[in-house]
Amino acid sequence: MSVVHLHLPGFSFGDVPVLGPLTLTVDRGETLALTGPSGIGKSTLLRIVAGVYPARGTREIAGRMAFVFQEPTLLRWRTAQRNVEIAAKVSPDTALAALTEVGLGACADRFPDQLSLGQQRRLALARAFACDPDLMLLDEPFVSLDAAAAEEMMGLFADLRARRNMAGILVTHDAAEARRLATRTLTLSGRPATVTADVHAAA
Repeated sequence: MSVVHLHLPGFSFGDVPVLGPLTLTVDRGETLALTGPSGIGKSTLLRIVAGVYPARGTREIAGRMAFVFQEPTLLRWRTAQRNVEIAAKVSPDTALAALTEVGLGACADRFPDQLSLGQQRRLALARAFACDPDLMLLDEPFVSLDAAAAEEMMGLFADLRARRNMAGILVTHDAAEARRLATRTLTLSGRPATVTADVHAAA
């Protein structure tokens, strides 16, 4: 069952073409990695899927959607628990359970600036997963972490995803990250960018 269906005739910023014609479909239980050179349009495509950038064509999303950005984009004047409650629109008990699931149960009353970058990334994941999304969109969520922290976060994401039958789209420039987390990898290249490879992970 498809959670995402996007048919895009193209996309431009003003007079500058960024994306050429493409069709994108993601099924439930599938995690799609968007790869390609820096600046090729991966994040732009993700934002079109999210509805952040209105675009011509057809965009169909089945169910709830959550977005994890490159930066945690947290409410710094709210505690970790309130960040989850407000963003995910969930009860205090559900928010605390989500924090506990990512190892931040003891940090529920701390503010984002009292957390390390790795903990802030965990909070962003907790906030996204708390709403029980049908579609998770991730824009290089492990960027700027050291290798050990990135590995830890990838493992955490994989564990959280395994407990849910959701679809996901992950923007990454890291081929190893795509191999680790994706069931399918879509490569963008060219000017304007189009899909030049669509590869399913080996079983």
